[in-house]
Amino acid sequence: MSVVVHTLGCRVNQYESQVLTEHLAGLSGPRDVHIVNTCTVTGLADRKSRQLVARVRREHPQALVVAVGCGADGAGGSLRNAGADLIVGNRDKRRAAEVIRLFLNGSSWEGEWEALDKEFLSGAEPRVRAVLKVQDGCTVGCSFCRTWQVRGPLRSKTPPTARAEAEALAQAGHREIVLVGINLAQYGQDLPSQPRFLDLLVEVLKVPRVRIRLSSLNPNGVTDDLVALFAQERRLCPYLHLPLQSGDDAVLNSMGRPYTRGEYVDRAQAFLTSVPHATLGADAMVGFPGEDEAAFARTVETLNSLTPLNVHVFRYSPRPETRATRLSPRVSPEDSARRAAELAELADGWVRSVRRRFVGETVEVAVEDEGDGRAWGRSENYLWVEVRGGEGTPRGTIVPVRLVEAASEHVVGVRTDSTEDDGNRVR
Repeated sequence: MSVVVHTLGCRVNQYESQVLTEHLAGLSGPRDVHIVNTCTVTGLADRKSRQLVARVRREHPQALVVAVGCGADGAGGSLRNAGADLIVGNRDKRRAAEVIRLFLNGSSWEGEWEALDKEFLSGAEPRVRAVLKVQDGCTVGCSFCRTWQVRGPLRSKTPPTARAEAEALAQAGHREIVLVGINLAQYGQDLPSQPRFLDLLVEVLKVPRVRIRLSSLNPNGVTDDLVALFAQERRLCPYLHLPLQSGDDAVLNSMGRPYTRGEYVDRAQAFLTSVPHATLGADAMVGFPGEDEAAFARTVETLNSLTPLNVHVFRYSPRPETRATRLSPRVSPEDSARRAAELAELADGWVRSVRRRFVGETVEVAVEDEGDGRAWGRSENYLWVEVRGGEGTPRGTIVPVRLVEAASEHVVGVRTDSTEDDGNRVR
């Protein structure tokens, strides 16, 4: 039999799919198994999950089709109608191999939420960049969010376990490790010793010759101590993705976001001004109930003041069992689409501005592909870089590159002659 895992959604899902793949490697049985790791963050995500289940069912009519994850918890009935034979929610996702074996034998399973330390990825499949999940769950309870309802209680991986997993990933050949969670700002609150996220970073940084990148981090997680660590530690990639959602305080309050516009700008500016080569990413939601033109303009003004490298723009969609479905006035689909298009166009201008700003600087690029006399990869501050003369540079190598030109979709650079390699660098 063969086992195939299909993934939708966030980097946490990507990590969990890799764990599933490792755990299912020894599964045997009479039928091929196709697992769809679903997402329910938006109505579009639900629709994509249903469509993927239906396509897998159509293309593999004899296979066992299993829907797992957030969509399985939030919209399991529709996934079953789309063709899934078995629905496995987040509570049992890590134990999917055992659940599938029981299902094939005519039995069922309902487990308990497990400590996150039991989730461990060996990283046997070599990649340039590895994802390491260190936290799950969220108690903020944003009024528009379905994810916190289906992800279960707060669970954090202890710093020693996270370090051990990072060491395994580094030994497998990964040069960059991305720390992910549902709400990294709440890391450690569930553990007896209540370690801070800063403590986790200090522990993981003990693993040599890898650089560490963060995924999305809520603004309240950007403490002065964290900014100071970023400013002094070169192996911490100087890029933060800070979800804004709205630049209007009234809308933020209706959303249930635990910060004001001023607090967001203060935390983002502290990072950008204190950390060398720092860049910023953001999420922005348009069309939330009660967002008028003035509120949208404040979102634009807020982002414009920070010149983010990228902005994930998405339109509000009502999610079942969320408080926002009862809010009014509703924004028309036409206004929501117009605002999303306007913000996306502005975001294109901001990223071009950031690319131009770094021309003349030297960055460190993790090579992800090469050919035709060039190499391609991400810099530590998340610029997509074309390295001229980089053909023959092994995939996964981290090389110093002087940026010489801002192109339409990337930055162009040339390798420098420096080959130094010490404990504070990853080459």
